[in-house]
Amino acid sequence: MQPTGKMRYENFSDGVFAIAITLLALELHVPHFEGTTLRNSLTELIPLIPTILTYVLSFVTIAIFWVNHHQLTQNFTTINKRRMLWQNMVFLMFVTLIPFVTQSVSLNPQATLAVVFYSIVLCGASIAFTLLRYFVHKSCGEAHIPMKRSLVGPMFYIFAVLASVFSVWIAYGLLAIPAIFYFLPKGSALDTK
Repeated sequence: MQPTGKMRYENFSDGVFAIAITLLALELHVPHFEGTTLRNSLTELIPLIPTILTYVLSFVTIAIFWVNHHQLTQNFTTINKRRMLWQNMVFLMFVTLIPFVTQSVSLNPQATLAVVFYSIVLCGASIAFTLLRYFVHKSCGEAHIPMKRSLVGPMFYIFAVLASVFSVWIAYGLLAIPAIFYFLPKGSALDTK
């Protein structure tokens, strides 16, 4: 394979991330308030809580993937392995599915199947990114590739897939853990490296 410059790789990936976040935002709809008092209007917001929470979780998850993807691309100047290109495509495929499953969960917050699919997509994205990270570091000739931190997401997302069959609420809790963990800086209380 002819080595490819990373600019095209980064631009394409950034475009996909931007579209995924845009699709998330397009699914947010302005509520129509019929209540004339603040209390009545706040009561009308209660049914929107699942939509808001899944939007926030999905947005933060995509943002974390983007930040880590950006940091990952700092490790190379050219792409000389097709495997990296294709692994990036698999990862981006899962990222583009996040708005779809987010909408499904926000419309059906207690539906087991919606939460299972949401969990599977986040799990798939996390595993795909972990493999991409491994391949990038391997292609740079690194002998030791620290992967412990990268396995937190896939592990909790797999647990969420399994838990969602029994309790969607436990699954939601498990889905939030990787977002919180990766949002915190390395070396924080929850991150033992």
